[in-house]
Amino acid sequence: MNRRYRILILSLLILVASRVETSYAQITVSGGQTPSALAQKLAGQGVTITNATLHCASVANGFFNCVGGILGLDSGIVLTTGLAATSGTNYGINGYSAALASNNNGLPGDAMLTTLAGQATIDACALEFDVTPNGDSIKFSYVFSSEEYMNAVCGPYNDAFAFFISGPGISGNENMALVPGTSIPVTINSINNGIPGSTGHLSNCTSMGAGSPFTAYYIDNTNGLMLTHKGLTSVLQAQHAVTPCTTYHLKLAIADAGDPLYDSGVFLKAGSLSTGTFNVNALAALSYDTASLLCVKGCLPGRFRVRRSETSTEAKTVRLTTAGTAISGVDYSAAPDSVVIPANQLYTDLIINGLPTPANGPKSLQLFIHSPYFCTGTNSIVDSATIVIYDTLHISMLTPDTTICGNEQVPINVAGDSFLFYNWTPAAGLSNAGVSNPIVYTSATTTYQVTAVLPGTSCPSKTAQVTFNVKLTPQIILRPDTTVCYNTNVTFDAAATQPNSYYSYSWTGPANFTSTALDPEINETGPTNTGSYTITVRIDTNNCTATASENLAVTTPDTPSVVSPVLYCLNKSADSLQATGTRLLWYTGSSATPDSIAPIPPTNDVSTYAYYVTQTLGNCESPKAGIEVEVKKCCDGNIFIPNAFTPNNDGLNDKFEAIMDYGYRINSMYIFNRWGQIVYSGLKGSWDGNFGGAQAETGTYFYKISFGCILGGSTERAGDVTLIR
Repeated sequence: MNRRYRILILSLLILVASRVETSYAQITVSGGQTPSALAQKLAGQGVTITNATLHCASVANGFFNCVGGILGLDSGIVLTTGLAATSGTNYGINGYSAALASNNNGLPGDAMLTTLAGQATIDACALEFDVTPNGDSIKFSYVFSSEEYMNAVCGPYNDAFAFFISGPGISGNENMALVPGTSIPVTINSINNGIPGSTGHLSNCTSMGAGSPFTAYYIDNTNGLMLTHKGLTSVLQAQHAVTPCTTYHLKLAIADAGDPLYDSGVFLKAGSLSTGTFNVNALAALSYDTASLLCVKGCLPGRFRVRRSETSTEAKTVRLTTAGTAISGVDYSAAPDSVVIPANQLYTDLIINGLPTPANGPKSLQLFIHSPYFCTGTNSIVDSATIVIYDTLHISMLTPDTTICGNEQVPINVAGDSFLFYNWTPAAGLSNAGVSNPIVYTSATTTYQVTAVLPGTSCPSKTAQVTFNVKLTPQIILRPDTTVCYNTNVTFDAAATQPNSYYSYSWTGPANFTSTALDPEINETGPTNTGSYTITVRIDTNNCTATASENLAVTTPDTPSVVSPVLYCLNKSADSLQATGTRLLWYTGSSATPDSIAPIPPTNDVSTYAYYVTQTLGNCESPKAGIEVEVKKCCDGNIFIPNAFTPNNDGLNDKFEAIMDYGYRINSMYIFNRWGQIVYSGLKGSWDGNFGGAQAETGTYFYKISFGCILGGSTERAGDVTLIR
C-alpha cells in the first residue's frame, strides 16, 4: 500500500469544552501566525533569531496553550500536515476515521523531507530561520504526534519530519530530531508501543537501529479526548553543539508521505530554543540554616557556586566582578577575577574569607558572573548573588537591670544575629531558655546570662547578662474550689502573707459581686452566684499586687411543679395538696419547719392559706414553690342576668351572659325569638347576638338557663332580654 513517511504534526481537538462545559484538559490553538511570530515564540535565553520564513498552510500552524492533559507542554508553536486546530463533538474518541483531523491542504512536499523519507511528500509545513547563540550549544523541547499510530506502526512508510541544522562546523544539514542518546531519527517506527499495525512488520521498526522501537518514549492516546492523534511521544529534547556567536540555520519541517491522509504534527515548547547558560548562587554557610547566606570574619567563610546548565568535555573560564559595601582586601581576601568550571563538571565553588577588622557593621558582597562569550564585543553580566560579611558574632543586652514585682512577666530584649544559637542560665523563671528574647517571670532576685554560639564553626561565643531585682510581693492562700447548696451563706477564707506589710483587697465575681474585705460573705446563695471569684491583694508600701481565684458552685435543684391557686368549698372535705418532685418538703405558712407529708387545708372557714413545697437533691434543697389555697362559699350567692345588651363591638355589654358567684356552672342556655324559634343553644352561657351566620334583628328575645352547683343540685332562670343595636 503506497503509504507515507510524513512528518508528524499534531492535530488537536479543541475540546467540546467550547460547546459543552466539561472538566477535561484542553488544548487551544491560535492559527495562521507569521514566520517571525512563530520563531520568536520559540526563542529563549541566549539566542538571537533573524530571517524567519514559513512554507506552510495557514490552517496548519499556530500558537498553542495546553491546560492539563498528557501533552507535557504548556504553550508554544504547533506545525502540522493538516489542521492545527480542529473542533467537533466526537473528535479524538476511539481514533476512528470519522474523528480524525486529516486535511488535504493542497500544498507541495519538501525536497529535504522527500530525500529523508525515500518517497514523494505533500502538504509540507516548514519554519526556517537563522539563530545566533552566545553559548556552545543549542537545544529545544518538543512532542511529536500522529494519526498514523496505530495502523501504520512498523509499516514501510511514515510521514516525514526533521529539525535540520546547518552552519559552521556542520557538514550539510544534520537532523536534530533524534531518539535520545542515539543517531536514530524520531518517527512512527522508532517510537511506538512495539506492536506492528495492520500494514506493518516488526522488522521495519527494529531496522531503524539498536534498541528500536523505543517504547519508553511512547504515549498511547487511542481513547484520548484532548488530541485527535492516536499516539504521541513524551517530551523530547533536540540539541546540537555549536560555535558561540556564530549564525546557524534551522529548518523545522514536517510533511505527509505518499498521500494527504492520516496527518502528523509537532509541538515545540515556547522559549525552549536556548543555549548553554551560566548562573551563580550564594550557598548557605550553615548546614542547619539554609537561609544564612553569610560570612563571619576570621571564623566562617562564605561560598558562591558558579554553575553551567550542562556538563561539557571542555573546562570553561567564567569572569567575575564584585560590588557592594564590603571592601576587597579590607573586609575579605581579594576575590579572583575569574573561576574555572572543570571539564565534565557542572559547577565550581568560590570561597570568601572575611578579614578581622575593627567592628564596622555588616557589609554586603555582590558577585557578578559574565558570559564567557564575546558575541557583541562586550562581556555581559548574566547573573549575580550576594552574601553578608559580619565582623564577628554580635549580641548586646538592650534590657537594663530592672526592679519588678514577683509575679510580673517582663520580656528580655537582646540584639543579636538571627543565625546564632542562644542559651540562658539559669532556666528557672524563663518562658524559654533557648531563644534570644524570653519572657521572665521570676519570683526571686536573679541574674540571667545568655550565651550565643555558632555550632560547627570556630567562631567564639558571646555572652550578656541582666539582673532582675524582685520587690516584696503578696502571697495569697485561698481555700479549694467549693460547692454549696442553694440558699447557703458563704464566707470566703483568704489569707495574704508577707511580713510587716499593709494590704488592700479587692474582690470581683459573678452577678456584679465586689468587696474590699479580706473574707467577704454571700448570704442565701443562688444560681447566679456560681462562677469564679478573684481577689487582688496590693502591698500599699510598694504597689506590688497579686491575684488568685477560686470557683464557687451553687447546687440548685429544680423547683417542684405545682398548681396554684387551689379552690375548696366551705365545709367540703379537702384532699392533700399535690406537687411533682423528688423527696418533697412541705411548709405551712411562714413556718420554717418542713414536713415530708403533704398538708390537708382546713375548709371550716372562708379564708386564704399559703403553702410552700421544695424538693431535695442530695443534701441540697430547691427554691420554694408556693401554693395558694382559697376556701369559698359555693352556690350561695347571686345570679345576675341582664335584661338588655348591645352587640356593636364597642367593648361594652357586647354579649348576653349570666354573672354568677363562685360554685355555679351553666348546664344549658337557650335563646328564642318571638316566634319560638331557637336562635342560640350551648354551654358557654354567652350569646353574641348572631343567628344563622348573620346579625339577629333588634328586638325582644326569651331565654331559659339551667344552672348547676358544684355541691350538687340545680336551678333554672327564664325571662326576656332586649337586643339593641
